[in-house]
Amino acid sequence: MPIYSATFLGNTGNVVVSGRRSFFYTYDAVAGKVDLVPRILGREEKSWERHTVSPDGKIIAFTGNDGYIVLVDSHSKHWIGDLKLNGSVRAVTFTPDGRYILASGSDGDVYR
Repeated sequence: MPIYSATFLGNTGNVVVSGRRSFFYTYDAVAGKVDLVPRILGREEKSWERHTVSPDGKIIAFTGNDGYIVLVDSHSKHWIGDLKLNGSVRAVTFTPDGRYILASGSDGDVYR
């Protein structure tokens, strides 16, 4: 899989690796173990190219289809919710304290 995005999960030593596929990987840098997450149940996206992780490493936010930000629990790898923008998602990040998600869309607005 060509890697499009890789992010550390807080201070755990784990890395989330995603690309233009319907699955993603977690890599435990301490143990040297790679785990495949075959899909996110409840979502039909065929690509998880871009993501960001909350500062505490508990939530992974993927950019989904049709303006959706897909939230995934980093421990269980299960879908926990969505956020919807009016246009398509261009960028997404968490604030440094992890209280808010900031996203910009194709409509030119910044969402909090």
